[in-house]
Amino acid sequence: MTQPADHLQARTSSTMRRFLELEDSAPDDLLEVLPGATVPFWALVRMQIFWMLSAQQTGSVEVARTSEWTRAKELRRIVRGFLPDRWDAVRRAHRHDVAFYVSGSTLSQEGTRARNWLVDDFADAAEDALVVQVRPLPASIGAPAFRPTLSMESAIARSRWRARGTSLAPATIRSMDRLLDAFARHLDQPAGAFAAVGLRVRVTELQRPHQLGELSRLLERVKPKVVLFDNGSYSYQGEWVGLMKDAGAWVAEPQHGWIGPSHAAYNYGAVFREAPLQRALPDEVLTFGTYWSESIRHPGVVTAIGKPHLEREAAAAEATRPRSVLVVSSRTDPDATDAFVMELRAALGSTWSLVFRPHPGEFAEALERYPRLSADPGIAVDLSPDVYESLKRSAVVIGEASTVLYEARAFGCHVIARDSPFGGDVVGEAFGRRVTDVADAVRRIEALGHGPTVDVATDAAIWAPDSVGAFRTWLDTRRAGRGAA
Repeated sequence: MTQPADHLQARTSSTMRRFLELEDSAPDDLLEVLPGATVPFWALVRMQIFWMLSAQQTGSVEVARTSEWTRAKELRRIVRGFLPDRWDAVRRAHRHDVAFYVSGSTLSQEGTRARNWLVDDFADAAEDALVVQVRPLPASIGAPAFRPTLSMESAIARSRWRARGTSLAPATIRSMDRLLDAFARHLDQPAGAFAAVGLRVRVTELQRPHQLGELSRLLERVKPKVVLFDNGSYSYQGEWVGLMKDAGAWVAEPQHGWIGPSHAAYNYGAVFREAPLQRALPDEVLTFGTYWSESIRHPGVVTAIGKPHLEREAAAAEATRPRSVLVVSSRTDPDATDAFVMELRAALGSTWSLVFRPHPGEFAEALERYPRLSADPGIAVDLSPDVYESLKRSAVVIGEASTVLYEARAFGCHVIARDSPFGGDVVGEAFGRRVTDVADAVRRIEALGHGPTVDVATDAAIWAPDSVGAFRTWLDTRRAGRGAA
């Protein structure tokens, strides 16, 4: 896929532009480090501020969740954290050249086990690797397919206990509030606009020293030369990234989803080339292909590697499909999406089956969030854990802004992008003109004809081939201690 020379600017949202302008001007308060921290406060709050301002532009609607926290559950969690546990990463890990530090959310079923589709192929290829995930083990779909895989759950529980009853120093809170107001001024927001961000950060900052202590003990046991950190470019992880660098590791982030010119975790202004802020970001980002590498502004090295799980699954897809349309959610304006799917069902009639797949962050609340389509027997709601199984059964995929649209191309699906307040920023014209309404979408679908249909093979620029081979070559270089010049 060839991109126009000005594609970065053309697909950069106004919110992202404002952040880049601020960071290029580099006022001193962006580099201010609070007592006890090692990276500037701006890095810790930048993503939350961006999400807040971006939501005002795009109409993104947060998923409402009911808290399941109880004192009894918290007590059981803490007790388990101090008891012997076979999955306890900090107490059970041994030395490995390569460590994967992951959330544990990128799982798919493999027989009776849970395979981390993002990193397990790479971990197998590394030969001497450890996978550490934040979430508890075993997962609900089974024990990990790759061994050794351990969890930070016990360490997090111990950290929560140690932080219990403590509070931040009043001077630290005043500094946070002062800096948040300064950031608000820089971004043309009123004083106090980011107060809610400050309250959330206070909670995380209480636990941070204890969590970093646990991570330090883990790194001392493992002594990795290379760490692959699946959310490392989200700058609120900066203290974790910095500690990994202090341990002597080359820190890389494997791409896990959509990235582009309007994604704040992968686009940074000039101030992030200053040492205090560069400390907060990985040394390198490993992308799915050159299309993605050319779509970000990251101060680290950017290298196209590929996505093994997609490569393998796409190769197994059938060449013909039933006449099925898959509509994927991007979490924005659920009422409008509910209405769109209902209208699309009526317009297509019985000649096409229609499946709606909520965003993974909506799975638990999908029936309440999309009440009309959920109640329609003619619309299937897809909550399967692996979207690739859904793509194998689909001839057409419709969505606003999602990695799934790009993945659908690898599976031979026809892709129709819906227009939205941020459609131009995310997908641009990658899948042709964006449709504006149901009638427009139906015309595109009817133009495909009446037989089963698949698209041509995807552009290798989007999904680099031989991803495992490329990873082995890359790892040999990094494990030998040869970073980029």
